[in-house]
Amino acid sequence: MSDESTLPADDRRPYEGLDGSGRDLGRLLSLSDGVFAFALTFLVVSLLLPEPGATVQPSLTSFLVKLEPGFLAYALSFVIIATWWDYHHRLFSPIVRYDSLLVRLNNFFLLVISITPFLVDLLFEYGPSKSTPLLSTQIAIVLYAIVQALGGLDLLVIWRHATRGHRLVQADLPEEWIRGTERNQLVVVGVFLASIPVAFLTPVGAELAWIVMVFARIHRRKVRPIPAPR
Repeated sequence: MSDESTLPADDRRPYEGLDGSGRDLGRLLSLSDGVFAFALTFLVVSLLLPEPGATVQPSLTSFLVKLEPGFLAYALSFVIIATWWDYHHRLFSPIVRYDSLLVRLNNFFLLVISITPFLVDLLFEYGPSKSTPLLSTQIAIVLYAIVQALGGLDLLVIWRHATRGHRLVQADLPEEWIRGTERNQLVVVGVFLASIPVAFLTPVGAELAWIVMVFARIHRRKVRPIPAPR
């Protein structure tokens, strides 16, 4: 007869993590923060200085004027990625366990974050202020909006997966906190999705919708914070 039945229950369980679940979220969060840090840093690559050795060096004024749309795309994307980090941090704060599905969903979200610098380059090269075909500008903005909307939907799925039946979160997490966080995510996703048809009418209007959304969420958080869990 096996001696396994005489072992304590904890000793009969597989080693934590081997079955894709556990309580140590350290590595998952460390990887996430690393991807966010890299994406935020890599954004600045889109701001290129004039090539050395050029026969005609542009004046500083003309160079800065030419750089303006790229800087605006950089600044907007920096704020959006920083806002995503804030949402990610808030969502994972009450999560105390993980499973294999949570890990896969989080990896997909990191894919969205890591590809954002490339989308910023597209906005810089084909943005509304560039003398490019209108269709190219619209496609660049739509691609950006679609990818960001997918990231928001992924965070929403993570939250619902973790909170359904308090599967992966603290047992006393208030229902008001859960529903309030869901509403926040739905608003963000809705703005990015709504900006897609707007881009075909006015590309600048789509980008303005993102800016208004980011600052509106920041202001709302200050005046109407979601109640903290007990």
